[in-house]
Amino acid sequence: MAAPQLIGIGRLGGVGRDGWHHVMIKPEYRAGFDHIADLYLIFEENRVFYVTISDRKLSEKKTWVKFAEDGIAEERKLHREVFLAIEDAEIQDDDEEYELIGLDVVYQGSLLGCVVDLFYNGAQDVLVIATDLDTEILVPLVEHYLPVPPADSQGVIFLENMEDLLLASGHTLRQGQLFYTEDEA
Repeated sequence: MAAPQLIGIGRLGGVGRDGWHHVMIKPEYRAGFDHIADLYLIFEENRVFYVTISDRKLSEKKTWVKFAEDGIAEERKLHREVFLAIEDAEIQDDDEEYELIGLDVVYQGSLLGCVVDLFYNGAQDVLVIATDLDTEILVPLVEHYLPVPPADSQGVIFLENMEDLLLASGHTLRQGQLFYTEDEA
């Protein structure tokens, strides 16, 4: 059996109250960290623990986790630095997200446009939808707007709750057609 290919995603900080461990995650892994349950803790001298995150919290802009396993706090005290790592296969391939590019976007049975880009704004991924009006609509990739995950949408992304977002972007939908509000003035 071959050893797993590990990728360092951050460092383990000190232990706080009640067994909470401070973790510092590299910026490129922060978005996916909430979905990671299993980690490797790599201590000095190549000592490795396979651990499971049992709880997590954000306090004063710091990320804290609890581990299901015992003895980590004691082992942490023996080492200057501890790295967090995950298996290479656990990283979601960015290509999966970019498979959304080119999909049609529908709201209330009307075609709004096509996904032309996707970016991370620091809080969530955002779809960039090009419309037939030569304008773009930005839609956060969250359940409020996309109740059906895009991967399950079979080639079309169906949006909900878009009234306020359309108005904020300068658009309106009337009789199944999208209008740019400046054109109506």
